[in-house]
Amino acid sequence: MSKSQYHPASIFLHWFVFLLVIAAFIAIELKGQFPKGSEPRELCKTVHGVIGQLIFLAMALRLMVRLVYGVPKPTNPKPILTSFAQAMHWLMYALLLISPIFGMLYFQYGGKEIHFFGLVWPQLLTPNPEMKKLVEGIHEFLGNSLYFLIGIHALAGLWRHYIIKDDTLRRMLNKIKAPA
Repeated sequence: MSKSQYHPASIFLHWFVFLLVIAAFIAIELKGQFPKGSEPRELCKTVHGVIGQLIFLAMALRLMVRLVYGVPKPTNPKPILTSFAQAMHWLMYALLLISPIFGMLYFQYGGKEIHFFGLVWPQLLTPNPEMKKLVEGIHEFLGNSLYFLIGIHALAGLWRHYIIKDDTLRRMLNKIKAPA
């Protein structure tokens, strides 16, 4: 694979995680439209939980692909921008891996089953309302932090595309032409 392009699996997983995050945010925001304890509200939480598990798996796979195939070098390698971009990516990777773990802890401390496509995770923790509340707060903070970081990430990509006019965005869209 050329060092000027992302591996197709990296591109696919980037956009797949993007869609999963949108779906997770929609599911959890819809939850608020239904009364506590109602079936639709519980379904929204379950769907959100399954999507969170998919995000965790997709991110783990994405990091493995990154480890095996690497990433292309920056096309506009100003040290401060490169450092900022790397820090942003690693922070988003961490949040996308840690947030689903706190979501699972929330279900476990709440004594609720965690479903994943017909499978049910074993109850590994003793239900604890105080811990459930603490973990819920952390999970919500991580989710809100993702809103913020994803916004900065998107704006940075658009800024690089329209202002700096480099090929960063085209590389992640797989729209870069191979050298002749």
